[in-house]
Amino acid sequence: MFQKALSGLDHLYRPGLSGKDESCPIDEQELGQWHYLVTDPKGIQPRQEPMYSSKDPAKPKRPMGAVLEISLRRRSGWTRWLQVGEEEWLFDISPKDRKVRMVEVELQKGSWDFEVSVAELKLYPIPGAKNSSGTMKLGETFTADEKVRPRRSRGAFLHVAGTEHWVCDFLAGQQQLRRLDAKEPDEEGLSPLVIHTVVDERPEEEEVEVGEWKYIVLDPKGVTLRSHPTYDKAAKLKDRLEEGEIVEILERRAGAETVFLRVKTTEGTRGWAFTTQPGPGSFLRLLEVEVKSCNLYFQVLKRSHLRRRCSFAEAAKVGRTVEKGQLLHVIRRLEVGGTTCLQIDSGEWLVCPKDQGAFVDGPLEVRKMHNEEAEVRAADAVALRKGPTELPWALTKKVLLPGSKVLAIRRAHLHGEMWMEVMQLGGLSGWMLASDLQLDFSISSLPRRNR
Repeated sequence: MFQKALSGLDHLYRPGLSGKDESCPIDEQELGQWHYLVTDPKGIQPRQEPMYSSKDPAKPKRPMGAVLEISLRRRSGWTRWLQVGEEEWLFDISPKDRKVRMVEVELQKGSWDFEVSVAELKLYPIPGAKNSSGTMKLGETFTADEKVRPRRSRGAFLHVAGTEHWVCDFLAGQQQLRRLDAKEPDEEGLSPLVIHTVVDERPEEEEVEVGEWKYIVLDPKGVTLRSHPTYDKAAKLKDRLEEGEIVEILERRAGAETVFLRVKTTEGTRGWAFTTQPGPGSFLRLLEVEVKSCNLYFQVLKRSHLRRRCSFAEAAKVGRTVEKGQLLHVIRRLEVGGTTCLQIDSGEWLVCPKDQGAFVDGPLEVRKMHNEEAEVRAADAVALRKGPTELPWALTKKVLLPGSKVLAIRRAHLHGEMWMEVMQLGGLSGWMLASDLQLDFSISSLPRRNR
């Protein structure tokens, strides 16, 4: 039920050998008390530290179905490291292969009476097991003494009191149990646990959140929108979302094993999608991301394709590249599982996978000038460049003669040199070294590295 491989992330991050054994930078740390359910059929091996390579052979694997109390959480990329006790670490999503190994749950103990409301209710030896260990029939009743409810899914696992069996109250979009009315307990001797149980077990309401969130499409096949929050193929619309597309979410509704999302695209298209594909081999199709607006400059370190969305797919390429040494003005950025995506001011994206080395250098100090008048002071004619670099690709046929008057637009400090972007009336523009210019103020008065 919860064996979800995050296969869509393979197209956004192809892990290299480095990084698996390195200590992960901490994006967020929390102290508190949480419960997590082990969902990996093979169990999960404890670590001595929050590092993938620090397996602790002295400790046995935590088996599938185990519910563990967590006292400290550390987020690093898409992985949340979980501390059990004082000297044991586990993780929810594997930093190696992005499979879900544990899920956060709500744990309750009490006494609840139920009646089976389906023709056949499967019994399981542990919460989340794939194979059943028996069945109960329509109309049979039982008492549950423990409840394990995944926080991001609808439904819960219930332990059948006096047995070693578990059942699931909601499966494949169908409610499988009906809670029998509980007798009002006497006020005298009323335990806090009973009070909590009675209040908590009102008829379950659909969880709905209204707000604004950003999600990225991970499914390499894309996602077809639906007219309303359902898996039903008959509700499919003609509109689709492609892998790597960033969409705005206006509403979230918890469903069976997933969350339904009301989508609004940048073109104004609306519809419904869901985070997790149902059925065997389920995987994550959309993932919530933080898209940060910015006003930063980076210099390209190697020739790269620009893309219309955050995807490595050939169809995502826009047909043009950025060259080594080119200056990029970045207006939005996001990270997904170690891959950095940068959106430049022309709207395209540069996708920088972690395992292929640095794609850009920065952010860099680039400042706008106020169209200060300047004069070319070089001994010979100066050829303007497409970017602040002396690489051959940037050289143009535009030439400024000594004594030419120009307007300074921007200045950039790059690798110990100061560059100026200049223009003349009539549209002639480009980059040149600031040392070949004389402005109304002294070039030597500007801060500069390695002078």
